[in-house]
Amino acid sequence: MSYETETAGRYRVRATELRAIGTNSVDDQTARTVERLAQEYELMAQVFDGIDQTGLAALRARGSN
Repeated sequence: MSYETETAGRYRVRATELRAIGTNSVDDQTARTVERLAQEYELMAQVFDGIDQTGLAALRARGSN
């Protein structure tokens, strides 16, 4: 497993943890803030997935030369 894939997985786990915190929050503002943070972690995970896919494509292209 690549560094990027592992990092994306850790970010997704953190997003899930944040959503659980937000669900248990009694303050609506806190819940909204924590949800936005969770969305940011999901976005970062997607970025790392893209980096991993780009790297794999580059390696494949280099190997076909």
